[in-house]
Amino acid sequence: MQDPFDDTEGLRAWGHEGARTEAGGQVDAPADAGEPMARPVDTADGGVRDVLRGHGLRYSRPREAILAYMAEAPRHLSAEALYQALRERGEDLSLSTVYLNLGVLVEAGLLREFKGANGESLYDSSVEPHYHLICRDTGEVVDVPLPTVEGVPLPAYLRAYVERVTGWQLEEAHLSLRGRRRKRAASERN
Repeated sequence: MQDPFDDTEGLRAWGHEGARTEAGGQVDAPADAGEPMARPVDTADGGVRDVLRGHGLRYSRPREAILAYMAEAPRHLSAEALYQALRERGEDLSLSTVYLNLGVLVEAGLLREFKGANGESLYDSSVEPHYHLICRDTGEVVDVPLPTVEGVPLPAYLRAYVERVTGWQLEEAHLSLRGRRRKRAASERN
């Protein structure tokens, strides 16, 4: 029986081990990877104003700057790293404004928040379902596609399992994947 958590083929189809980023940094898909597994919120068709309005939010210049930057590519950023990136682009925002608007965008479902290697909040530009594998040594974050168990996506499988076994109604689940990259032998690197 195939290991239901082994999605090596899915990762290879994506082009490598998944979308990677250093903690607080950004990730760029490899040129030959095709379409990334985890895509940022699409702001191309109607622009940021329409995306914000569609999620019940008022337009503001800080929200536009944050969402437009995050939508450019798959990214995992701390508020501080995002603040610095926006300042380098000439945006006149305070760090508190960035924090405030990140909270609003997460609450609206336009960004995802998760905890990095040291417990710091990182913000993910992709709201599509996926997991994060976080290296305890380097803080590197790898996007991992959702595996299936018996043809059912893992979150739905876990929900049904927990509800069946415990009788509880599962409202929320967080799966945290943390580890360390395997060290490769010198012969494998060549």
